[in-house]
Amino acid sequence: MDRRVSLVAVIISAACFGTLGVLTQLAYRQGASPLPLLAWRFALVSLLMAAYQLVRNAGAMKAGFADLGRYAALSLTGYGAASVCYFFALKFASASVVAVLLYTYPAMVAVLSAVFLGERLTRARVVAIALTFAGCALVVGLLSEDIQASGTGIMLGLGAALGYSVFNMLSYRWMGSKPRIVLMTYTFGISAVALAIITIASGGSLSVAAWTPTLWGLLGLIVLVPTFIAVLLYLNGIRRLGPAQAAIVSTTEPLFTIALAAVVLQERLTPLQMVGAALVVAGVVAAEWRTPGEAVHTEELAAV
Repeated sequence: MDRRVSLVAVIISAACFGTLGVLTQLAYRQGASPLPLLAWRFALVSLLMAAYQLVRNAGAMKAGFADLGRYAALSLTGYGAASVCYFFALKFASASVVAVLLYTYPAMVAVLSAVFLGERLTRARVVAIALTFAGCALVVGLLSEDIQASGTGIMLGLGAALGYSVFNMLSYRWMGSKPRIVLMTYTFGISAVALAIITIASGGSLSVAAWTPTLWGLLGLIVLVPTFIAVLLYLNGIRRLGPAQAAIVSTTEPLFTIALAAVVLQERLTPLQMVGAALVVAGVVAAEWRTPGEAVHTEELAAV
């Protein structure tokens, strides 16, 4: 794949990922609940990705018990937990604010890598952390009289970023050269089973009998656009661009969310919040900026 084509693929992937918050809030307006919606999303996309890989390579989905245990740990402590926080955050804060909060994850990876992996906090990473959290303070309105998100929404949004940070770090250390698309397929499938169990255990229902055609359409879009298509485009683009450059390009994701939310949901960020969003994006770029030979831990995907 030509580098220019790869660059376009990652940008389109970011745009696809950026639709998730808006589509999810539209689904909530149709009566969907976070846990069943997320369980069905993961179940359907895992089947779709498994079928895609089996057509290309019949042995692609083979995995040993050790790998399955790691996939389960990554699903339950990382990606699945991040997704639950993200979907519930959208009940308490706007799609734009949640999208920006999610993008604190590269700064969190830098901090966690320094604390648990002994990596040096370079000047670029310190700048990234400062920019990211200053930007978040502006986005949620901590420096103004009008807080733009509830405390619950802020904590859940940051919880999504933390879960995603854990997923990135553990997947980097545990999976090595294992194909990332196989990792994501198992992660989606295991998360679907876990969420289905949690839904039923908490008194909820997975029944879709009362779902409207509009809600089914929104689920279909959530499965295809910000999940299946976004993942495939990103993983294909990363092969030519490399993980660090692809991650920098993917920082356009919250900008796509903000623009789409303004058109579809009539959300409007204040000028101060827009400055905050720009600071977060600048922080992500600083966090992802690597010198040759420097380790990369934020090479996965751009959204939950």
